[in-house]
Amino acid sequence: MIKPELHTIAFEDNTFQWTCSEDETLLASAERQGIDLPSSCRNGTCRTCLIKTHTSDYTYVVDWPGLSLDEKFLGYTLCCVAKPQGNVTIVDSNLSKDACAQAFQVVFEDSMFIALNKPSGLLSVPGRGELKSDCLSSRVQKKYLNAQIVHRLDQATSGLLIMALGQDHQRCLNKLFAGGLIRKTYIAQVQGSLPMTSTWSLIDAPIYADWSERPKRVVDPRGKPSQTRYRCIQSNAQESLLEVEPLSGRTHQIRVHLSHIGYPILGDRLYAPHDTLERSTRLLLHAYQLRFIHPKMHEDVFIQSNCPKEFTLERFDLSTQHLG
Repeated sequence: MIKPELHTIAFEDNTFQWTCSEDETLLASAERQGIDLPSSCRNGTCRTCLIKTHTSDYTYVVDWPGLSLDEKFLGYTLCCVAKPQGNVTIVDSNLSKDACAQAFQVVFEDSMFIALNKPSGLLSVPGRGELKSDCLSSRVQKKYLNAQIVHRLDQATSGLLIMALGQDHQRCLNKLFAGGLIRKTYIAQVQGSLPMTSTWSLIDAPIYADWSERPKRVVDPRGKPSQTRYRCIQSNAQESLLEVEPLSGRTHQIRVHLSHIGYPILGDRLYAPHDTLERSTRLLLHAYQLRFIHPKMHEDVFIQSNCPKEFTLERFDLSTQHLG
């Protein structure tokens, strides 16, 4: 039997030490011994202990849905949910006071706003309860003190999200979003084969918040007018990759509309049937492009995020696609 080893993880305010046996994760051992780790450690969205295994002298066995295929491909793991093999000691300088600043990805930045790449599973803004206190906006505000939210992505959706730098810039960007002047393009991998086309199709169906089944939304005549356009850019016999643009801004709009026309998104826990849900460990919806005229510079702004590796349809390459 391998002797339990002492583990050390340093956060911004405290350094925790505890023992962990080989057959349990660091998170499980910490909770068993009463160590109060951040709430995000328990809901799978924390990135403060993300480390590269191939740069370390220890080995991990880890199976965690919160770890994206991109992170696995690059050799990363989350040490809190890994099972150490053999005697190891973890003292990682990346878990110091700068950890929160490293827990998000900035894609674009100027004096007016920053564009971020939100991972699937991370809230845009704080939710209710301790387990939903960690979110992208709170992480960003630890480094950018004047950062203000101007729009949101669903927790399960990944991709581009903009935060304004200061309240004046927030009001300006809010007007752009409210006026439909920011073009948002998503990639969705759906169940069902559609013909590839450069022509956009329109879904025009009102969305209603049925509070008896919240947080789900439904297509219902009592709902608010909602429009989404889409086109198929890749397909095979079972699945299709769509470019999707919401023309209105209803909660869960893309997910509701695609399910309504019979093409549910893979991994959608709210709107996909069981067989479609089981085809992916995450919702395959990614906000990958933003286009608008810069309010100050009056120049075209085009921001793009790489598509996560979970989108696996054969021969799919975003770099070859062009919007009309």
